[in-house]
Amino acid sequence: MTLLVPSDLYNRWFSVPVSTPHIEVDYETMNTLMEKLPKGYVFPDPVSMVILNEKD
Repeated sequence: MTLLVPSDLYNRWFSVPVSTPHIEVDYETMNTLMEKLPKGYVFPDPVSMVILNEKD
């Protein structure tokens, strides 16, 4: 049986979290991903965003 949970539980992965309570994700799959990602992981990477947002 698949347990669906609000995607907002995983907003910590995003440097700019956006609430999407209407979207549900598979709890087991998302927790497996969370275990495999490096501690403190965020997307997009904040350092990369600084570089992309620099003005020439």
